Amino acid sequence: MEKPFSDYWKEYLNIQNAPCGQVGDTNEDTLNLLKNSDVVCSVRFEYRNCRTRIPVLMKMEDGYKAIYPHLSAFPKESEAQLMKINIQIAQSAGVHITSNEIIYLNKEYIRKDYLDLNEFLLRSDHLFNRRNKPSKTIDECMEQYDFDLDEWIDTVQTLLDSPEFTLDRSKKCTTGRRCSYYDDCFDESKLPDDSILFLTTSSHKLQAYANGIRRISDLEPEDIEGFKLQYAQYMASKHGIFYDKAALKIWTSMIQYPISYLDFEWDTFAIPPYENMKAFDVLCFQYSLHIEDLNHNLSHHDFFDTADCREKFILSLLETIPKKGSILVYNMEGAEKLRLKQLGEQFPKYKEQLDQICDRMIDLSKPFECGLFYDNRMRGHYSLKKVLPVFTDEYSYHQLSIQNGLNAVFTYRTFDSALPEQKQVIRQELSNYCKMDTFAEYVIFHGLEKYLKEDDVNA
Repeated sequence: MEKPFSDYWKEYLNIQNAPCGQVGDTNEDTLNLLKNSDVVCSVRFEYRNCRTRIPVLMKMEDGYKAIYPHLSAFPKESEAQLMKINIQIAQSAGVHITSNEIIYLNKEYIRKDYLDLNEFLLRSDHLFNRRNKPSKTIDECMEQYDFDLDEWIDTVQTLLDSPEFTLDRSKKCTTGRRCSYYDDCFDESKLPDDSILFLTTSSHKLQAYANGIRRISDLEPEDIEGFKLQYAQYMASKHGIFYDKAALKIWTSMIQYPISYLDFEWDTFAIPPYENMKAFDVLCFQYSLHIEDLNHNLSHHDFFDTADCREKFILSLLETIPKKGSILVYNMEGAEKLRLKQLGEQFPKYKEQLDQICDRMIDLSKPFECGLFYDNRMRGHYSLKKVLPVFTDEYSYHQLSIQNGLNAVFTYRTFDSALPEQKQVIRQELSNYCKMDTFAEYVIFHGLEKYLKEDDVNA
Protein backbone atom coordinates (compact mmCIF):
# COMPACT_ATOMS: atom_id res chain seq x y z
CA MET A 1 0.00 0.00 0.00
CA GLU A 2 1.55 3.28 -1.13
CA LYS A 3 0.05 5.24 1.78
CA PRO A 4 -2.08 4.51 4.85
CA PHE A 5 -5.70 3.55 4.26
CA SER A 6 -6.70 6.51 6.42
CA ASP A 7 -5.30 8.87 3.77
CA TYR A 8 -7.70 7.41 1.20
CA TRP A 9 -10.87 7.60 3.25
CA LYS A 10 -10.03 11.06 4.59
CA GLU A 11 -9.67 12.27 1.00
CA TYR A 12 -12.92 10.51 0.08
CA LEU A 13 -14.74 12.30 2.93
CA ASN A 14 -12.84 15.53 2.27
CA ILE A 15 -11.69 15.72 5.89
CA GLN A 16 -7.91 15.73 5.37
CA ASN A 17 -7.54 18.71 7.70
CA ALA A 18 -9.79 17.43 10.48
CA PRO A 19 -8.12 17.26 13.92
CA CYS A 20 -7.22 13.83 15.26
CA GLY A 21 -7.19 12.43 18.75
CA GLN A 22 -3.98 11.02 20.18
CA VAL A 23 -3.04 7.92 22.13
CA GLY A 24 -3.77 8.48 25.81
CA ASP A 25 -6.35 11.24 25.30
CA THR A 26 -8.69 11.70 28.26
CA ASN A 27 -12.41 12.29 27.88
CA GLU A 28 -11.69 15.95 28.61
CA ASP A 29 -9.17 16.10 25.74
CA THR A 30 -11.73 14.54 23.40
CA LEU A 31 -14.51 16.91 24.47
CA ASN A 32 -12.24 19.88 23.77
CA LEU A 33 -11.59 18.58 20.24
CA LEU A 34 -15.30 18.08 19.61
CA LYS A 35 -16.06 21.54 20.97
CA ASN A 36 -13.74 23.19 18.47
CA SER A 37 -14.47 21.13 15.34
CA ASP A 38 -17.48 19.60 13.60
CA VAL A 39 -15.41 16.61 12.46
CA VAL A 40 -12.79 14.76 14.52
CA CYS A 41 -10.82 11.63 13.60
CA SER A 42 -9.49 8.94 15.96
CA VAL A 43 -11.86 10.00 18.73
CA ARG A 44 -10.95 8.36 22.04
CA PHE A 45 -13.21 7.73 25.03
CA GLU A 46 -12.74 5.95 28.35
CA TYR A 47 -15.17 4.40 30.81
CA ARG A 48 -13.94 2.56 33.92
CA ASN A 49 -10.53 1.92 32.29
CA CYS A 50 -12.23 0.54 29.18
CA ARG A 51 -10.86 2.60 26.30
CA THR A 52 -12.14 2.78 22.74
CA ARG A 53 -11.46 4.69 19.53
CA ILE A 54 -14.01 5.81 16.97
CA PRO A 55 -12.47 6.55 13.54
CA VAL A 56 -14.67 9.56 12.70
CA LEU A 57 -17.29 11.60 14.54
CA MET A 58 -19.31 14.16 12.58
CA LYS A 59 -21.53 16.69 14.32
CA MET A 60 -25.18 16.48 13.23
CA GLU A 61 -28.28 18.43 14.28
CA ASP A 62 -29.39 15.73 16.73
CA GLY A 63 -25.98 14.54 17.94
CA TYR A 64 -23.06 12.81 16.21
CA LYS A 65 -22.65 10.39 13.34
CA ALA A 66 -19.94 7.75 13.79
CA ILE A 67 -18.20 6.58 10.62
CA TYR A 68 -16.24 3.33 10.51
CA PRO A 69 -13.93 2.84 7.50
CA HIS A 70 -13.18 -0.84 6.81
CA LEU A 71 -10.34 -2.18 4.72
CA SER A 72 -12.79 -4.83 3.61
CA ALA A 73 -15.39 -5.37 0.91
CA PHE A 74 -17.93 -6.96 3.27
CA PRO A 75 -17.92 -5.60 6.86
CA LYS A 76 -19.90 -8.14 8.86
CA GLU A 77 -22.96 -7.75 11.08
CA SER A 78 -20.83 -8.61 14.12
CA GLU A 79 -19.23 -5.16 13.84
CA ALA A 80 -22.46 -3.76 15.29
CA GLN A 81 -21.50 -5.02 18.74
CA LEU A 82 -18.47 -2.72 18.92
CA MET A 83 -20.55 0.16 17.60
CA LYS A 84 -23.09 -0.35 20.39
CA ILE A 85 -20.32 -0.51 22.99
CA ASN A 86 -18.88 2.72 21.60
CA ILE A 87 -22.28 4.41 21.82
CA GLN A 88 -22.51 3.53 25.52
CA ILE A 89 -18.95 4.61 26.33
CA ALA A 90 -19.36 7.89 24.41
CA GLN A 91 -22.70 8.49 26.16
CA SER A 92 -20.98 8.16 29.53
CA ALA A 93 -18.80 11.12 28.49
CA GLY A 94 -21.83 13.15 27.41
CA VAL A 95 -21.49 12.54 23.65
CA HIS A 96 -24.67 11.31 21.97
CA ILE A 97 -24.13 9.16 18.85
CA THR A 98 -27.37 9.04 16.87
CA SER A 99 -26.31 7.26 13.68
CA ASN A 100 -23.57 5.03 12.28
CA GLU A 101 -22.14 4.47 8.82
CA ILE A 102 -19.47 2.30 7.29
CA ILE A 103 -17.05 2.96 4.47
CA TYR A 104 -15.92 -0.13 2.59
CA LEU A 105 -14.25 -1.26 -0.63
CA ASN A 106 -16.15 -1.78 -3.86
CA LYS A 107 -15.16 -5.31 -4.88
CA GLU A 108 -16.51 -4.79 -8.41
CA TYR A 109 -14.45 -1.68 -9.12
CA ILE A 110 -11.70 -2.21 -11.71
CA ARG A 111 -8.93 0.34 -11.59
CA LYS A 112 -8.02 2.16 -14.77
CA ASP A 113 -5.07 4.53 -15.16
CA TYR A 114 -5.88 6.20 -11.82
CA LEU A 115 -7.72 5.27 -8.61
CA ASP A 116 -11.19 6.84 -8.56
CA LEU A 117 -12.05 7.02 -4.86
CA ASN A 118 -15.66 7.94 -5.57
CA GLU A 119 -16.03 4.60 -7.34
CA PHE A 120 -13.68 2.53 -5.21
CA LEU A 121 -15.04 3.50 -1.76
CA LEU A 122 -18.68 3.09 -0.77
CA ARG A 123 -20.77 4.33 2.17
CA SER A 124 -23.67 2.50 3.76
CA ASP A 125 -25.79 2.14 6.89
CA HIS A 126 -26.04 -1.63 6.27
CA LEU A 127 -23.71 -4.45 7.32
CA PHE A 128 -23.12 -7.73 5.50
CA ASN A 129 -24.29 -11.19 6.52
CA ARG A 130 -22.34 -14.45 6.14
CA ARG A 131 -23.27 -14.61 2.48
CA ASN A 132 -21.85 -11.13 1.92
CA LYS A 133 -25.29 -9.62 1.42
CA PRO A 134 -26.27 -6.27 3.02
CA SER A 135 -29.48 -7.59 4.58
CA LYS A 136 -29.79 -5.54 7.79
CA THR A 137 -29.17 -1.95 8.81
CA ILE A 138 -26.60 -1.16 11.48
CA ASP A 139 -29.41 -0.20 13.86
CA GLU A 140 -31.13 -3.55 13.27
CA CYS A 141 -27.88 -5.38 13.90
CA MET A 142 -27.25 -3.47 17.13
CA GLU A 143 -30.69 -4.44 18.42
CA GLN A 144 -29.54 -8.07 18.44
CA TYR A 145 -26.91 -7.31 21.09
CA ASP A 146 -28.11 -7.02 24.66
CA PHE A 147 -25.39 -6.68 27.28
CA ASP A 148 -24.50 -4.96 30.52
CA LEU A 149 -21.24 -3.11 29.93
CA ASP A 150 -20.57 -2.73 33.65
CA GLU A 151 -20.98 -6.47 34.12
CA TRP A 152 -18.54 -7.14 31.28
CA ILE A 153 -15.97 -4.79 32.76
CA ASP A 154 -16.37 -6.41 36.19
CA THR A 155 -15.85 -9.87 34.66
CA VAL A 156 -12.71 -8.81 32.80
CA GLN A 157 -11.32 -7.07 35.87
CA THR A 158 -11.87 -10.23 37.92
CA LEU A 159 -9.87 -12.21 35.35
CA LEU A 160 -7.08 -9.63 35.31
CA ASP A 161 -6.91 -9.65 39.11
CA SER A 162 -6.81 -13.45 39.33
CA PRO A 163 -3.33 -14.86 40.09
CA GLU A 164 -4.05 -17.79 37.77
CA PHE A 165 -6.84 -19.13 35.61
CA THR A 166 -7.89 -22.41 34.07
CA LEU A 167 -7.17 -22.96 30.39
CA ASP A 168 -10.21 -24.36 28.62
CA ARG A 169 -9.64 -25.85 25.19
CA SER A 170 -12.85 -25.48 23.16
CA LYS A 171 -14.06 -25.18 19.58
CA LYS A 172 -13.95 -21.41 19.94
CA CYS A 173 -10.14 -21.64 19.99
CA THR A 174 -9.99 -22.84 16.40
CA THR A 175 -13.35 -22.04 14.79
CA GLY A 176 -12.95 -19.83 11.75
CA ARG A 177 -9.37 -18.74 12.26
CA ARG A 178 -7.15 -20.28 14.91
CA CYS A 179 -6.71 -17.98 17.90
CA SER A 180 -3.42 -16.06 17.85
CA TYR A 181 -2.76 -17.14 21.45
CA TYR A 182 -3.53 -20.84 20.93
CA ASP A 183 0.11 -21.93 21.09
CA ASP A 184 0.65 -19.84 24.23
CA CYS A 185 -2.21 -21.64 25.97
CA PHE A 186 -1.66 -25.15 24.63
CA ASP A 187 1.80 -26.55 23.94
CA GLU A 188 1.18 -29.32 21.42
CA SER A 189 4.86 -30.04 20.80
CA LYS A 190 4.85 -32.69 23.55
CA LEU A 191 1.77 -34.49 22.27
CA PRO A 192 2.24 -37.82 20.46
CA ASP A 193 2.13 -37.61 16.67
CA ASP A 194 -1.16 -39.52 16.65
CA SER A 195 -2.82 -37.47 19.38
CA ILE A 196 -6.61 -37.49 19.28
CA LEU A 197 -6.38 -33.68 19.11
CA PHE A 198 -4.90 -33.99 15.60
CA LEU A 199 -7.92 -35.86 14.22
CA THR A 200 -9.07 -33.67 11.34
CA THR A 201 -12.64 -32.37 10.87
CA SER A 202 -13.75 -34.14 14.03
CA SER A 203 -16.63 -32.72 16.05
CA HIS A 204 -15.99 -35.11 18.95
CA LYS A 205 -12.23 -35.00 19.54
CA LEU A 206 -12.36 -32.49 22.41
CA GLN A 207 -14.96 -34.57 24.23
CA ALA A 208 -12.92 -37.70 23.55
CA TYR A 209 -9.84 -36.00 24.99
CA ALA A 210 -11.83 -34.93 28.05
CA ASN A 211 -12.92 -38.56 28.45
CA GLY A 212 -9.31 -39.70 28.65
CA ILE A 213 -8.69 -40.80 25.06
CA ARG A 214 -5.22 -39.70 24.02
CA ARG A 215 -4.47 -41.47 20.72
CA ILE A 216 -6.55 -41.76 17.58
CA SER A 217 -6.21 -45.55 17.65
CA ASP A 218 -7.91 -45.59 21.08
CA LEU A 219 -11.18 -44.61 19.41
CA GLU A 220 -13.73 -47.24 18.59
CA PRO A 221 -14.06 -47.66 14.80
CA GLU A 222 -17.67 -46.47 14.92
CA ASP A 223 -16.47 -43.14 16.36
CA ILE A 224 -14.77 -42.29 13.07
CA GLU A 225 -17.10 -39.88 11.32
CA GLY A 226 -16.68 -41.26 7.81
CA PHE A 227 -14.10 -38.91 6.32
CA LYS A 228 -11.37 -40.60 4.27
CA LEU A 229 -8.61 -38.62 5.94
CA GLN A 230 -9.92 -39.61 9.39
CA TYR A 231 -9.83 -43.26 8.37
CA ALA A 232 -6.26 -42.82 7.11
CA GLN A 233 -5.29 -41.24 10.44
CA TYR A 234 -6.93 -44.08 12.36
CA MET A 235 -5.09 -46.73 10.37
CA ALA A 236 -1.79 -44.83 10.63
CA SER A 237 -2.26 -44.54 14.39
CA LYS A 238 -2.43 -48.33 14.51
CA HIS A 239 0.37 -49.07 12.04
CA GLY A 240 2.52 -45.89 11.80
CA ILE A 241 1.64 -45.17 8.17
CA PHE A 242 -1.27 -45.70 5.81
CA TYR A 243 -1.53 -45.57 2.05
CA ASP A 244 -4.18 -46.69 -0.38
CA LYS A 245 -2.09 -48.53 -2.94
CA ALA A 246 -4.81 -48.93 -5.57
CA ALA A 247 -5.92 -45.29 -5.41
CA LEU A 248 -2.34 -43.99 -5.44
CA LYS A 249 -1.54 -46.09 -8.50
CA ILE A 250 -4.50 -44.58 -10.34
CA TRP A 251 -3.44 -41.08 -9.31
CA THR A 252 0.24 -41.49 -10.27
CA SER A 253 -0.75 -43.01 -13.62
CA MET A 254 -2.18 -39.62 -14.63
CA ILE A 255 1.25 -37.96 -14.43
CA GLN A 256 2.93 -37.54 -17.82
CA TYR A 257 6.50 -36.53 -18.63
CA PRO A 258 8.03 -34.03 -18.81
CA ILE A 259 6.85 -33.14 -15.31
CA SER A 260 6.81 -29.45 -14.38
CA TYR A 261 6.91 -28.66 -10.65
CA LEU A 262 5.51 -25.14 -10.27
CA ASP A 263 5.14 -22.63 -7.43
CA PHE A 264 4.30 -18.91 -7.29
CA GLU A 265 4.90 -16.20 -4.72
CA TRP A 266 2.61 -13.17 -4.66
CA ASP A 267 1.55 -10.14 -2.67
CA THR A 268 -2.04 -9.06 -1.99
CA PHE A 269 -3.17 -5.47 -2.44
CA ALA A 270 -6.32 -4.24 -0.74
CA ILE A 271 -5.96 -1.02 -2.73
CA PRO A 272 -5.44 -1.92 -6.43
CA PRO A 273 -2.11 -0.30 -7.41
CA TYR A 274 -2.19 -0.97 -11.16
CA GLU A 275 -4.57 -0.93 -14.10
CA ASN A 276 -7.18 -3.71 -14.40
CA MET A 277 -6.79 -4.74 -10.75
CA LYS A 278 -9.58 -5.00 -8.17
CA ALA A 279 -9.62 -4.76 -4.39
CA PHE A 280 -7.61 -7.60 -2.84
CA ASP A 281 -6.17 -8.72 -6.16
CA VAL A 282 -2.76 -10.32 -6.01
CA LEU A 283 0.42 -9.59 -7.93
CA CYS A 284 2.71 -12.52 -8.69
CA PHE A 285 6.31 -11.42 -8.32
CA GLN A 286 8.09 -14.78 -8.46
CA TYR A 287 7.86 -18.31 -9.73
CA SER A 288 10.00 -21.39 -9.41
CA LEU A 289 9.90 -24.16 -11.99
CA HIS A 290 11.65 -27.50 -11.82
CA ILE A 291 11.39 -29.57 -15.02
CA GLU A 292 11.98 -33.32 -15.00
CA ASP A 293 12.36 -35.02 -18.38
CA LEU A 294 11.69 -38.64 -19.27
CA ASN A 295 15.27 -39.56 -18.34
CA HIS A 296 14.72 -38.00 -14.88
CA ASN A 297 17.10 -35.11 -15.55
CA LEU A 298 16.07 -32.14 -13.41
CA SER A 299 16.51 -28.49 -14.44
CA HIS A 300 15.47 -25.31 -12.63
CA HIS A 301 14.13 -21.97 -13.88
CA ASP A 302 12.80 -18.98 -12.00
CA PHE A 303 11.50 -15.43 -12.29
CA PHE A 304 11.59 -12.46 -9.94
CA ASP A 305 10.69 -8.81 -10.40
CA THR A 306 9.06 -5.88 -8.61
CA ALA A 307 6.55 -3.12 -9.40
CA ASP A 308 3.99 -4.00 -12.10
CA CYS A 309 5.69 -7.13 -13.42
CA ARG A 310 2.51 -9.01 -14.33
CA GLU A 311 3.06 -9.14 -18.08
CA LYS A 312 6.76 -9.97 -17.67
CA PHE A 313 5.73 -12.78 -15.35
CA ILE A 314 3.29 -14.17 -17.93
CA LEU A 315 5.73 -13.97 -20.83
CA SER A 316 8.53 -15.60 -18.86
CA LEU A 317 6.27 -18.46 -17.75
CA LEU A 318 4.89 -19.06 -21.25
CA GLU A 319 8.39 -19.13 -22.68
CA THR A 320 9.85 -21.45 -20.04
CA ILE A 321 7.23 -24.03 -19.16
CA PRO A 322 7.08 -27.12 -21.42
CA LYS A 323 4.21 -27.21 -23.90
CA LYS A 324 3.28 -30.75 -22.91
CA GLY A 325 3.40 -33.01 -19.88
CA SER A 326 1.87 -32.68 -16.42
CA ILE A 327 2.28 -29.65 -14.19
CA LEU A 328 2.38 -30.60 -10.51
CA VAL A 329 1.27 -27.86 -8.14
CA TYR A 330 0.62 -28.10 -4.40
CA ASN A 331 -2.87 -26.90 -3.42
CA MET A 332 -3.42 -25.41 -6.85
CA GLU A 333 -7.12 -24.46 -6.81
CA GLY A 334 -6.78 -21.64 -4.30
CA ALA A 335 -3.30 -20.65 -5.40
CA GLU A 336 -1.44 -21.01 -8.70
CA LYS A 337 -4.44 -21.98 -10.82
CA LEU A 338 -6.49 -19.10 -9.43
CA ARG A 339 -3.59 -16.71 -10.02
CA LEU A 340 -3.39 -17.67 -13.70
CA LYS A 341 -7.16 -17.29 -14.10
CA GLN A 342 -6.92 -13.77 -12.66
CA LEU A 343 -3.99 -12.89 -14.91
CA GLY A 344 -6.01 -14.13 -17.88
CA GLU A 345 -8.79 -11.71 -16.93
CA GLN A 346 -6.34 -8.82 -16.55
CA PHE A 347 -4.52 -9.65 -19.80
CA PRO A 348 -7.09 -11.25 -22.14
CA LYS A 349 -4.62 -11.72 -25.01
CA TYR A 350 -2.82 -14.39 -22.92
CA LYS A 351 -5.95 -16.01 -21.50
CA GLU A 352 -6.05 -19.00 -23.86
CA GLN A 353 -2.41 -19.89 -23.25
CA LEU A 354 -2.78 -19.51 -19.48
CA ASP A 355 -5.93 -21.65 -19.51
CA GLN A 356 -3.97 -24.36 -21.33
CA ILE A 357 -1.44 -24.37 -18.49
CA CYS A 358 -4.28 -24.64 -15.96
CA ASP A 359 -5.74 -27.59 -17.87
CA ARG A 360 -2.49 -29.55 -17.42
CA MET A 361 -2.20 -28.85 -13.69
CA ILE A 362 -2.51 -31.73 -11.22
CA ASP A 363 -2.81 -31.04 -7.50
CA LEU A 364 -0.06 -32.81 -5.56
CA SER A 365 -1.85 -32.14 -2.27
CA LYS A 366 -4.85 -34.34 -3.18
CA PRO A 367 -3.34 -37.70 -2.14
CA PHE A 368 -2.83 -36.26 1.33
CA GLU A 369 -6.01 -34.20 1.57
CA CYS A 370 -8.11 -37.20 0.50
CA GLY A 371 -6.41 -39.68 2.82
CA LEU A 372 -4.65 -41.74 0.14
CA PHE A 373 -1.44 -41.35 2.14
CA TYR A 374 -0.96 -40.46 5.79
CA ASP A 375 2.00 -40.62 8.13
CA ASN A 376 1.59 -39.84 11.84
CA ARG A 377 4.39 -37.28 11.57
CA MET A 378 2.02 -35.07 9.59
CA ARG A 379 0.15 -34.44 12.89
CA GLY A 380 -3.17 -33.72 11.20
CA HIS A 381 -1.78 -31.36 8.56
CA TYR A 382 -0.87 -31.83 4.92
CA SER A 383 0.88 -28.57 4.00
CA LEU A 384 4.02 -28.84 1.89
CA LYS A 385 6.17 -28.10 4.94
CA LYS A 386 4.48 -30.81 7.02
CA VAL A 387 4.65 -33.46 4.31
CA LEU A 388 8.25 -32.96 3.13
CA PRO A 389 9.91 -34.33 6.33
CA VAL A 390 7.95 -37.56 5.88
CA PHE A 391 9.91 -38.29 2.70
CA THR A 392 13.35 -36.84 3.48
CA ASP A 393 15.49 -35.59 6.33
CA GLU A 394 18.17 -34.31 3.95
CA TYR A 395 16.29 -31.17 2.90
CA SER A 396 14.43 -28.82 5.23
CA TYR A 397 12.93 -25.35 5.24
CA HIS A 398 14.78 -24.79 8.52
CA GLN A 399 17.98 -24.53 6.48
CA LEU A 400 16.68 -21.37 4.77
CA SER A 401 16.71 -17.72 5.82
CA ILE A 402 13.10 -17.45 4.61
CA GLN A 403 11.02 -20.35 5.90
CA ASN A 404 7.42 -19.54 4.98
CA GLY A 405 5.35 -17.60 2.49
CA LEU A 406 4.51 -14.78 4.88
CA ASN A 407 8.19 -14.07 5.49
CA ALA A 408 8.76 -14.19 1.73
CA VAL A 409 6.18 -11.45 1.18
CA PHE A 410 7.60 -9.27 3.97
CA THR A 411 11.09 -9.69 2.50
CA TYR A 412 9.84 -8.86 -1.00
CA ARG A 413 8.30 -5.63 0.31
CA THR A 414 11.73 -4.44 1.47
CA PHE A 415 13.40 -5.00 -1.90
CA ASP A 416 12.78 -1.63 -3.59
CA SER A 417 14.04 0.37 -0.59
CA ALA A 418 17.09 -1.84 0.02
CA LEU A 419 20.67 -0.93 -0.83
CA PRO A 420 22.15 -2.53 -3.98
CA GLU A 421 24.21 -5.06 -2.02
CA GLN A 422 21.16 -5.93 0.10
CA LYS A 423 19.03 -6.47 -3.00
CA GLN A 424 21.33 -9.22 -4.19
CA VAL A 425 20.98 -11.02 -0.85
CA ILE A 426 17.19 -10.57 -0.80
CA ARG A 427 16.90 -11.85 -4.36
CA GLN A 428 18.91 -14.97 -3.52
CA GLU A 429 17.01 -15.67 -0.29
CA LEU A 430 13.66 -15.39 -2.09
CA SER A 431 14.93 -17.63 -4.87
CA ASN A 432 16.12 -20.25 -2.38
CA TYR A 433 12.73 -20.33 -0.67
CA CYS A 434 10.62 -20.60 -3.82
CA LYS A 435 13.06 -23.14 -5.26
CA MET A 436 12.65 -25.26 -2.13
CA ASP A 437 8.88 -25.39 -2.71
CA THR A 438 9.18 -26.89 -6.18
CA PHE A 439 12.02 -29.20 -5.16
CA ALA A 440 9.84 -30.37 -2.27
CA GLU A 441 7.13 -31.20 -4.81
CA TYR A 442 9.68 -33.27 -6.73
CA VAL A 443 10.77 -35.12 -3.57
CA ILE A 444 7.20 -35.80 -2.45
CA PHE A 445 6.03 -37.11 -5.82
CA HIS A 446 8.92 -39.54 -6.08
CA GLY A 447 8.47 -40.43 -2.41
CA LEU A 448 4.95 -41.62 -3.21
CA GLU A 449 6.27 -43.58 -6.18
CA LYS A 450 8.91 -45.19 -3.97
CA TYR A 451 6.30 -46.49 -1.53
CA LEU A 452 4.38 -48.05 -4.40
CA LYS A 453 7.48 -49.68 -5.89
CA GLU A 454 8.62 -51.06 -2.53
CA ASP A 455 5.16 -52.45 -1.94
CA ASP A 456 5.25 -54.19 -5.34
CA VAL A 457 8.66 -55.71 -4.52
CA ASN A 458 7.42 -56.99 -1.16
CA ALA A 459 4.16 -58.30 -2.58
